[in-house]
Amino acid sequence: MLKPHLNHHHHQTPGSPIITRAKKAFITGDGGGSDARGNPTSFLSHNTLAFPVKRHKPFCSKRNSVNSVGQIKAVAGESSTAGVVKTITVKAVITVQMTVGGVLSNLSFTRPLDDITDMLGKSLLLELVAAETDPKTGLTKDTIKDYAHRTGQKADDLTYLAEFEVPGDFGSIGAVLIENEHHKEMFVESVVIEGFPIGTISATCNSWVHSKYDNPDKRVFFLDKVACLPSDTPSGLKTFREKELSILRGDGVAVKPRDKIDRIYDYDVYNDLGDPDNDPELTRPVLGTKDYPYPRRCKTGRARTKADPLSESRSSDVYVPRDEAFSEVKNLTFSFKTLYSVLHAVLPSLETTMIDKDLGFPYFTAIESLFNEGVNLPALDSKGFLGNILPRLMKSLEDAQNNILRFETPEMIERDKFGWIRDEEFCRQTLAGLNPLSITLVTEWPITSKLDPEVYGPPESAITKEVIERQIRGYCTLEEALENKKLFMLDYHDIFLPYVNKVRELTNLRTTLYGSRTLMYLTPTGTLRPLAIELVRPPGNGKPQWKRAFTPCWDATEAWLWKLAKMHALAHDSGYHQLVSHWLRTHCCTEPYIIATNRQLSKMHPIHNLLHPHFRYTMEINALARESLINCGGIIESCFSPGKYSIELSSVAYGQLWRFDHEALPADLIARGMAVEDPDSPHGLKLSVEDYPYANDGLVLWDIIKDWVTNYVNHYYPEENLVESDEEIQAWWTEIRTQGHADKKDEPWWPVLKTPRDLIGILTTIIWVASGHHAAVNFGQYDYAGYIPNRATIARVKMPCEDPTDDDWEAFKRRPEDELLSTFPSQIQASQIMAVLDVLSNHSPDEEYIGEKMEPAFEAVPQIKAAYEIFSGKLKELEGIIDSRNADETRKNRNGVGVSPYNLLKPYSEAGVTSMGVPNSISI
Repeated sequence: MLKPHLNHHHHQTPGSPIITRAKKAFITGDGGGSDARGNPTSFLSHNTLAFPVKRHKPFCSKRNSVNSVGQIKAVAGESSTAGVVKTITVKAVITVQMTVGGVLSNLSFTRPLDDITDMLGKSLLLELVAAETDPKTGLTKDTIKDYAHRTGQKADDLTYLAEFEVPGDFGSIGAVLIENEHHKEMFVESVVIEGFPIGTISATCNSWVHSKYDNPDKRVFFLDKVACLPSDTPSGLKTFREKELSILRGDGVAVKPRDKIDRIYDYDVYNDLGDPDNDPELTRPVLGTKDYPYPRRCKTGRARTKADPLSESRSSDVYVPRDEAFSEVKNLTFSFKTLYSVLHAVLPSLETTMIDKDLGFPYFTAIESLFNEGVNLPALDSKGFLGNILPRLMKSLEDAQNNILRFETPEMIERDKFGWIRDEEFCRQTLAGLNPLSITLVTEWPITSKLDPEVYGPPESAITKEVIERQIRGYCTLEEALENKKLFMLDYHDIFLPYVNKVRELTNLRTTLYGSRTLMYLTPTGTLRPLAIELVRPPGNGKPQWKRAFTPCWDATEAWLWKLAKMHALAHDSGYHQLVSHWLRTHCCTEPYIIATNRQLSKMHPIHNLLHPHFRYTMEINALARESLINCGGIIESCFSPGKYSIELSSVAYGQLWRFDHEALPADLIARGMAVEDPDSPHGLKLSVEDYPYANDGLVLWDIIKDWVTNYVNHYYPEENLVESDEEIQAWWTEIRTQGHADKKDEPWWPVLKTPRDLIGILTTIIWVASGHHAAVNFGQYDYAGYIPNRATIARVKMPCEDPTDDDWEAFKRRPEDELLSTFPSQIQASQIMAVLDVLSNHSPDEEYIGEKMEPAFEAVPQIKAAYEIFSGKLKELEGIIDSRNADETRKNRNGVGVSPYNLLKPYSEAGVTSMGVPNSISI
C-alpha cells in the first residue's frame, strides 16, 4: 500500500514559496488568458475542476489534458518575460466550530499556549495541493503554504484567514492540507478560497482535525467539486486518495485500544455486551459466530475480560471513529445528551425511588397518574439538570425544582382513551402502527411448525379450520378466504418457542413467554378483524406441550382470556419490533455499510458523497446502545419478555430471516405476501390490503429515493462497464458481504454488482433502511407504546388457564382485572420504558431530514444539483399526499373516530415528539 509522505517535495527549486503572504496580480487561464489591457479573460465552464464528471469516448477524451475545460489555472495577468512567473494572491477563509472541551475550552492547561498561537497568527497551517503533477517531470508539485490567523466570531463559529501567493503555472487546486497548531483538536467546517476570476472554490470538511502534537500527519480535504471515479483521479491527488483510505482502514496500526482521536474503521464481532468479570451471570455469548450469526460492529480494540477470553472488556466511553461522534455544540446535542442522561441519571434514580422493583400497578388509574401526577425522583447533584435536559418530562418549573418526572399523554390515548382494548385497533396497528413489518399473508393450510417435534412437541397449530370458520361464518369458507387472500398472520411461533423454557427459568426477572400466532381476516371494508390467537408452551420440566387457541367470545370467561391473550401477543410483537424490526434491521445492519464506505470509498468518490448524509451519528448511537440499552442488565434485558436472551434472539432472527435483497421495501412486501408484482398498478405492485398506510406511503417514498439515486448513478456511470471496472465500489460491495455481514457471505441471494442498475438497487435499499424504514419503526414509539396497556413490552405472568391451581382460577374469576394488571410491566419497568421511548421518539433541533439540505458536493455539479432539487420537490409533494390520504374517510385504517392519522413517513417535522419526520439517517 502506498504511504507517501505528504510534505515530500519532488522538484523543489530554490525559489519555491513555502510560506507566502504576498499580494500580486493574478488571473486564470491557459497561459495567455488576458485581453489587451491585461484583464483576465473568462473561458471556464460551470465545472471548475480539471476532470469532467462524465467520461468521454476514448477517441475524444481530454480528461488529463492541460487545457481541459473546467481547470482552475494560475497564469500571468500581463505579458510575461522569460523566466518570470506571475502570481496572484488568493484568500482562504476557514470556518471552525466552537466546541466544548476543544479549541475554546477554558479548563485546559494548554489554553494559554493556544491563545498565544492565535495572537501570533499561527492557528492553522494550510497548504494548497495541485490537482495535477508537473507535466514535464510527472512529479507532485510543491504545495503552497500559509498560516491562518483568527479573524472573527459569528454565532457558534470562528473564522480564520490565510493568504496564498499562487504561481501562474500551479494549475488546478484539488485539495487542501491542514495542520492544527493548537494543543487541542478543532472541528473544521469548511475552507472557502476566494480570489479566482472564475469564482469561489471550497472544501467542505465537517471533521475533527487533531493537534499536531498528538499526530504530526496533516489532514487532507478534497475540493467539493473533486468527486470522481478512481480511474478519473487527477494525477496529483492519487497518492492522497490512497493514503487517506489507508489511514481510515488503520493499515499498519498496532493492535491496541483505539484512542479518541483515531479515525480507524474496522470490523469486530459483538463480544462486548456481557460483563463476566463483574458477575458470571452477566456473561453473554459472542454474536458473530457460526452458532450466533450477526452483523459486525466497529472495532474498539479493548482488552479481553479475564473471566471469558472471548469477551471484550467494557468501558463507559465506547470508541467510534472521531468523525462519527456527535457534534459538541450544546444546541446540537439535544437527542444524544437527553438519551445519555435518561440512561445514566434518570433510570438509576427511578430504581432508588421504588423499593419493590416487581411492584405492579394496583389500578388502571395508577397508570394514568404517570401523566397527571408523575414520579418523584431523589435529588440529583446538578440542580436544575432534569429541567434543562428533559423539558418534555419535567413539564414545569415546579416539576424541575422538585424532581418530578411527569409524562406527556400519548396522542393515541388523547384521541381515544379506550382504543387500546378494542379488537379493531389491535389489528389496525399491524398496518399503521409501530411495527407494520411483521404481518404476512397466510398461503398454506394447515398451519404447522418447522421445529423438531421431538423437542418442541406436535407441530400442528391449535388454530384449526373449525376455529377459523366459526369466526368467518357468513363471509366465506376457509378455502375461499385463502384463495381470495383474506387471511393474515403475525407469526412469532417458531422464533420464540425455543426460548420459552429458558425465559421462564430466569430468576432475576419476573417474566414469561410463549410461541404465538395471531390470525386476522380482511373484511369488506378493508380493515382487519382478529380471528384467533394461539399461545404455545413447549414440553419441558416434566410437563407436556401446552397450546390453546383463543378467540373473541361472547361469554365473560372467554372474553377475559381473549383480552389476556392479546396482551401476550402484543408483548411478543413489541419485543420483535424492538429487537428485529428496529435494532437489527436498521441500527445493527447499517453499521457494516458505514464501516465499508469509509474503508473503501474515498471521500472523492461520488457514491461516498451520496451515502454520507445517511450515516450521520449512527455509529455513535449504536455505541451508546451497546453501552446502556442492549447490554447485559440494560433496559432491553430488564424490561422486555426475553430478558437476558433478548439480543441473542435477534441473532436467531438474523440467521433465519435477514436477507439484504428483502430489505428493499417492494421486495419485503412481496416476500411477506403483502403485494405482488403488477405493472398496471401504482409502483408496479398490487397490495394484498389496499389500505395499508405503511406500504402506501412507503412506496411513494421508495420511488422518490430510487429516482434520485438513478439520476445520480447514471450521471457518474454513463457507461455500463464503469461499475464493474470501479475498483473502489467493487471492494466496497465485496467487503459489505464478506466482512460486514461475514456470517451471510455465502448466501446466494446477495445482489451482484456489475451494472449501474445493480448499483441503483443496492444504494436505494441502504438509503431506504436508514431513512424511511427507521423512521417508520422509531418515531412513533412514544405515541403508540407510551401508554403501557396498548403495547406492553413484557408479559410477566402466564395465562390463568395454563395449568391453574384451584386457588389461582378462583382469584382470576373473582378479580380478572388483577390478572391483567399483573401481566403488565411493573411500575418501575413502565416508568423506565416510557422515559426511554420519549427520548427515542424525539427529533433533535439539528435533525437533518431527507431532501431538506443539499450537500455541497451535490450543489457543485449542475446536473446533480438539478436532480436533487427534483428529489426535494417530490418529497414536499409527499407531505401533501399523506395529508390528503389521512383526510380520506374511505381509508379506515388511517381515518375514523378516535383514529390517529398515519404521519410516520411524512418527510419533515418540527423538533420534539411528533410521530412524523424522516431523517436522512439513524441518528437516535
